[in-house]
Amino acid sequence: MKVSAINLYPIKSLRGIALEQAHVCSYGLEHDRRWMLVGPDSKMITQRECPMLATLTPCVGSDGLRITSPGGDEILVPFQGASWTDLEITVDVWGRSYVGVAAVPAISGALSYVIGMPCRLLSIRADVFRTKREVAFHDDGPILVISEASLEELNRQLDVPLPMNRFRPSIVVREAAPFDEDGWQRIAIGDGAFRAVKNCLRCVITTIDQATGTPSGPEPLATLAKFRRKGEGVAFGQYYRPEQASATIKVGDPVSVLTANYAPAATPA
Repeated sequence: MKVSAINLYPIKSLRGIALEQAHVCSYGLEHDRRWMLVGPDSKMITQRECPMLATLTPCVGSDGLRITSPGGDEILVPFQGASWTDLEITVDVWGRSYVGVAAVPAISGALSYVIGMPCRLLSIRADVFRTKREVAFHDDGPILVISEASLEELNRQLDVPLPMNRFRPSIVVREAAPFDEDGWQRIAIGDGAFRAVKNCLRCVITTIDQATGTPSGPEPLATLAKFRRKGEGVAFGQYYRPEQASATIKVGDPVSVLTANYAPAATPA
């Protein structure tokens, strides 16, 4: 098995960036979900509330963020200096509390204009620890792994096949069997090792076209519910956490399964 794609999501729920290689930190891929948008009520804003976030492209440079709108306009956000206030905001992400530092009103105002609703841009506070680890604005795990074969199996059941970006994986693996990633407990990629956290339970964001930011109906959730149900949700992909603080992974790297629990995965009849 090999890595066929690596994707970085610098700002939570915005468009991902395809990489040829990535540095792995203690919290996941370097720069991944280090920033997020919140509303005036300090609640997170994702594609659930604002589907057009999928059309905004963030790019991480040596000195800051560059956020590009569909029309080509750019918002520049330097990492340091006058772009950030002293205002700290606590935000809840699915039951976990994070503390972020707010950008200056000019930057948040520009983003509010682009997305059509009031928002603030937050940067994770550098000295915040959740579980004795450096953290970012992740949901249930920092690195989401999906195999190409799993998507192919799902698409076999759909009338209209979907691209992998509907599922926003961090790492895509080729030459695996469908849903084998469910059973990988520890894997090695490049010079890094990763430990499984849990299945990824999918939400309505998978029904949003990631190219246009347009909701497109009940799929793939309707089909996943027929053969990938887990409790009250449907599972597609597996979350992992790095076992060390520094590693490098590249497209084309071999993927080795160190330990596994291959309970039979649910597949359609």
